[in-house]
Amino acid sequence: MKIYTDLPNDEYHSLNNHISSSFVKNVAKHSISKALQPIEPSPALIFGDAMHTYFEDRDEFHRRFIVFKDAHIIEKILEDRPNITAPTMTKEYKSYKNDFECSLQDHQSVISEADMDRIQQMYSSMTNNLALNQIYENYEFDEICDEYSFVTEKEDEHGLLYRVRPDRLLVNNDEPVAIIDWKSCRDASQRAFRSDFWKFRYDLQAAFYCAMLDVPMDQFFYVAIEKEFPYNTAVFSIDEETQISALKELESILKRIGAWKKDPSPQNIGLENSNTITYL
Repeated sequence: MKIYTDLPNDEYHSLNNHISSSFVKNVAKHSISKALQPIEPSPALIFGDAMHTYFEDRDEFHRRFIVFKDAHIIEKILEDRPNITAPTMTKEYKSYKNDFECSLQDHQSVISEADMDRIQQMYSSMTNNLALNQIYENYEFDEICDEYSFVTEKEDEHGLLYRVRPDRLLVNNDEPVAIIDWKSCRDASQRAFRSDFWKFRYDLQAAFYCAMLDVPMDQFFYVAIEKEFPYNTAVFSIDEETQISALKELESILKRIGAWKKDPSPQNIGLENSNTITYL
């Protein structure tokens, strides 16, 4: 397995011949056909990327993300026209924003002042969480690897190559000992996170990461951080029953993807039950 300490995002995601956890989750949630569709950038994805980058590499964050400071232009518009209800919809505002965006370099993305404040509040909540700090105390490690990219070089028994990029990896004597995964959310309560856990198939993500990095699944931790006030943070792990089920399902999905690699046509048409009546 090849390890990259600073592989750029675009290069990592261009490794199309390597199966990722996102691909595995999309196959599980829908179909191989759906998983093959490219993911278009969205405000939510940009925010998540900015949050992760801020948490892990402040220099990289300031290189890639530029805060659009619009308070003064809004203040000026309201000063000239105090009765206006939507200053961001005015010609002056749009012109100012367009000029700002045109000044950016190709590798840079825009985030708002509100999102910047939100990310800073989330970071503060995360660093003060006692459960997360307990994880650092429970494990012996001599290195923290943030956003390292792990890429396999030989096909496995399914004929597949893999890539994985954990948010944070605790390493001791060159051996991974624990994985920490940041999750932004609206509600970090156990009830709400359990819903997200199954909806977004976080169980398969953990199984994939742990299988690739040879880390026991009970050493995988989700750090759920609310992206709205009061920015609560909660830490979750996986019970034994869920671990066994996820690893079993992962193996089944990898076999399915391996079969598709050998013969794409039958499995590239959508859901298996798309031409039948399904009774619920």
